[in-house]
Parts: sequence; structure tokens; C-alpha cells
Amino acid sequence: MSRKRTIEMDAYELAEMKAQEEQMKLSLSEMADELENTKEELETTKGELKTVTKDLRDTRVLLRSSVELQQRAEESAKMCEDVLRGFLNQWLTVENRAMVKNILRFYRPFQRINMINAVLTYLIFGKKKHMEREVEKTHFEIICERIDDDSVTLPPHSLMIKLMKRYGLNEALKEIALDD
Repeated sequence: MSRKRTIEMDAYELAEMKAQEEQMKLSLSEMADELENTKEELETTKGELKTVTKDLRDTRVLLRSSVELQQRAEESAKMCEDVLRGFLNQWLTVENRAMVKNILRFYRPFQRINMINAVLTYLIFGKKKHMEREVEKTHFEIICERIDDDSVTLPPHSLMIKLMKRYGLNEALKEIALDD
């Protein structure tokens, strides 16, 4: 049993309802377009985020590697400094070792190695290296004076004699030594 119902409506109301329906269809269409644009932006942002995340991971790996390399470099520099200081200490009295250690504590590792190298070059080859800063020049001169003072003491003199016995004297130097 089907019953038909009749609804009576004014033409003005019908026209207004149809206009509202068209307006809603237009609004829904605009919203669908906006959602589509937002979806595309979201996909682009996700892609960019993946790229940035990968770059961040790579950067972290590089940072860890650089920290490890820096630590190894610092350890190597410390070992070099210790070896050079050991060589230098062979030529100094205990008092002058303490003085050199006190002076070098104000320098950075690279500067300490440079200073010890300059002092050893002076000690072994008799050549004074040029130091850049005035304070380095002054410290270098002080250390060289102490080395010259220590050269007549027993430990450095004994070390020099051991080296001469081991490697010998140049023939011209032997003649000079024999003439004295």
C-alpha cells in the first residue's frame, strides 16, 4: 500500500531551496578542491621531511665521525708532544725542566709542539727558528739561555759524549780536538 503525500510549497520557497542547493554544491566543490590542494601540499611536505630526515641522519653520522677523528688527532698530538718533551728533557736539568714545563703550560698543544721543535732545532743544529709572537720570542730566548747554561752540566755533557762516541767526530773536528 503506497500512499502518496502531497506537499504544497510556494514557488518562491522552491526557488530559494534550489538556490541553497546550488550554493551547497558549489561550496562542496570548493572544499573538495581545497582538500585536494592540501593533500598535494601534504605529500610535498612529507617528501621534503623525508629528505631533511635523511640529511639529518647523514649529518649526525658525519658529526660522530668528526668527533672521533678530532679525539684521535688530539691523542696523536699529545703523544707527539710527550715524545718531543721527552727528547728535550734529556738535555735539561731538573730545575730547567720544571721551568720549561711552566712556560709551556700557557700554550695550546700546537704552539707547545712548535716551541719544543724550535728548542730542539736550536739544541741539535744550533739554528734559532723565527717565532711569530713577541711572547714566544721571549720564552724561546729564555729557554735557549737555560739550555746554554745546562750544556756544561753533567747530564747534557754526558749525553753529548755518548753521541760523539756512537757516531764519531768529523775528521776536521778530530784534528781540532787533538790540537786543543
